[in-house]
Amino acid sequence: MIKKIFPVLALAVGLASGGTAAMLLSPTTDEAEDLSSDTMVTAPASQQLEAASIKDVPVSLEIVKLPSQFVVPVIMDARVRAMVILTVALEVETGNGDRVRALEPKLRDEFLDELFGLASNDGFKDDLITRDTLEILKRVLTERSKEVLGVSTVTVLITDIARQDVF
Repeated sequence: MIKKIFPVLALAVGLASGGTAAMLLSPTTDEAEDLSSDTMVTAPASQQLEAASIKDVPVSLEIVKLPSQFVVPVIMDARVRAMVILTVALEVETGNGDRVRALEPKLRDEFLDELFGLASNDGFKDDLITRDTLEILKRVLTERSKEVLGVSTVTVLITDIARQDVF
């Protein structure tokens, strides 16, 4: 009988103590206003400049996932030794999602061109794909997508990457 009551009792005590701690530790409205006004007045100039530059960045972005994966063969000694599989999404300003979808075939062509070029230059030769390779890949694909879409605010997001060795 005690085995059935104890979990319920422990849950009730835990919730009660957590709620009490939250009420006791949360600042009152006067303290919260004082904290926010102190922070604004004493913020260094570098933080104020950083906050101003954040306002310049468009806050309305949308993510457009390209519907199918990219499959790139890794060729060594004239044989396919591995396959690299990528899933890519693009982060663009709101309203440019339809443009990305309309130009998807051109984007896929440009991306595949870059991926195959990287594979032929031994970019995927390591057992694991390195951080440097990933950064180069994102930078190059971002530049290509800016050219194709004709916009300046594009970020390539690699949402999934895998390497499958072929024996």
